[in-house]
Amino acid sequence: MKENQNKEIELIRKLSQLMTKEKITKLKYENSDLKLSIDKNVQSEKLVSTQTQKTAITETKENKTSETISNFDVNHPGALKAPMVGTAYVSPEPGKAPFIRLGDTVSNNQPLLIIEAMKVMNTINAPKAGKVVFIGFEDGQPVEFEQLLVVIE
Repeated sequence: MKENQNKEIELIRKLSQLMTKEKITKLKYENSDLKLSIDKNVQSEKLVSTQTQKTAITETKENKTSETISNFDVNHPGALKAPMVGTAYVSPEPGKAPFIRLGDTVSNNQPLLIIEAMKVMNTINAPKAGKVVFIGFEDGQPVEFEQLLVVIE
């Protein structure tokens, strides 16, 4: 058993090194003995929301500044809610630039994010033109039906 465990650790190490070398951010590997999911997501922006306080904290990799935006909820006139349960993604594919960032100006019907539901990728577009003032999910995060995802003013 120890030998098998050492092989698994070595496999994980090699896959991690390959991901770094090839600039791959997500990897899933599965065989009869092992299920492995590695996520080396290094976005330039990381957004975290807490529903109890209705705040979003933005942390920028280069600048390490924090900004708090409050008083956004699902009843906001520019609120975009999740139309389905699934996994939300900020970019069209791993390693590509995100569709939107906090502060971006978007046009009506512009793609904002993708929600994967039952292995189908669903592009979610802007319901109106305006400025993105809130992003309430992280890349690869599960989202609930009607969860506040984006606010556009």
